[in-house]
Amino acid sequence: MERRRRADGGTAVDPTDSATVRDHLSRFAGVDVERDDDGTLRATFGRSTFVAVGPDGTVTTGMPLHGFDGSAERLIFDHEAGELHVEADGISYTFRRP
Repeated sequence: MERRRRADGGTAVDPTDSATVRDHLSRFAGVDVERDDDGTLRATFGRSTFVAVGPDGTVTTGMPLHGFDGSAERLIFDHEAGELHVEADGISYTFRRP
């Protein structure tokens, strides 16, 4: 298995810091980030492809064939590689920008 080095080293973000998450999510997605009534930030890439980050740090993703739904300890945005890494309690999930 080939491991890719994070091109920009990644930027770690506290998933409960809504302002910072919104800035990075918007840059990562290249689209306007929507804010739901409950404060959840959502970037939609297509009908079934999205990233949503709740104000409590809950992350939900939709991607054909896989997704993530759980609490995150930190988010690592690697803008150059087009990757968002969700890290939580020994779990690592990678969402690649479509």
